[in-house]
Amino acid sequence: MNVDQFLRDPVSRRRFFAMSGVGVAGGSAAFLAACGDDDEESFAANDVEILNGALGLEFTAVAAYEAGAPFLEGELKDVGATFLAQEQEHVDGLTAAVRDLGGTAAVAKEMYDFPTLRNQRDVLRFANELENKAVAAYLDAVPKLSTGDLRRTVYTIVANEAEHISVLLGALEQPQVPQAFVTGSAS
Repeated sequence: MNVDQFLRDPVSRRRFFAMSGVGVAGGSAAFLAACGDDDEESFAANDVEILNGALGLEFTAVAAYEAGAPFLEGELKDVGATFLAQEQEHVDGLTAAVRDLGGTAAVAKEMYDFPTLRNQRDVLRFANELENKAVAAYLDAVPKLSTGDLRRTVYTIVANEAEHISVLLGALEQPQVPQAFVTGSAS
């Protein structure tokens, strides 16, 4: 499937993001089980599940920037390398947070089912879609986290993902700050 088909097909996007772990970050059964239960272990287990869903997002972003790197040229090659490094920092930070909670951190998949990327524009559009989905999933997950420290960590990642979106929009010759509120897109 090419990038245009992928971006227009909500079923493919939902299937892709569910496979990458976005669905876990957005709606946690463990959270519902923990509601009304003051047991710290329940909250920690919920936090681990949410953070592991976020790790799925970040592993997907790392893989996407790696897959797109050969198509990027000039200044955008450096931008892509910077974004890749930042996504890896998100992986490292989330992995540490999961371990600090006593959990087992998720690991990257061996392979991701990305749409066919043929050129720089395809990469930029796909990366923008990923970043928007990440923002939406993180904003959905934040209120479900049990501590201010975890929420702060996630908010700092959201801010960075929003910066990525702004740069990607500029590279796509679109308004870099198209709205006053950053919400991502959850389609």
